[in-house]
Amino acid sequence: MKLSLVLGVSFVFCFVLFATPEEEISKPFLRVFPSFRPEECEDWAIRPFICKQCLREGKRYAQEIRFFEDGPYRSHGCYTEPGGFESLEDGKTGNDRSR
Repeated sequence: MKLSLVLGVSFVFCFVLFATPEEEISKPFLRVFPSFRPEECEDWAIRPFICKQCLREGKRYAQEIRFFEDGPYRSHGCYTEPGGFESLEDGKTGNDRSR
């Protein structure tokens, strides 16, 4: 019994020790910003041109943030209630280090 417990615990820790830093360390976080006029995009949006594009399409500006060991990475795009989040950029912002 003790041997199987020790082997089971060491098996789990083996995966933790050899996990690559490219794996996400938590679930993605979705930030949806309220905006009603294009002028508001200039005040607080990280990507004002994406925010304005979302407003033209009747959507809301949003960020999907994924957390990795070397830092967070953000995807910017639009959000609608029935459709969910859709990214409007190819690259991600975040740390300059490679994942």
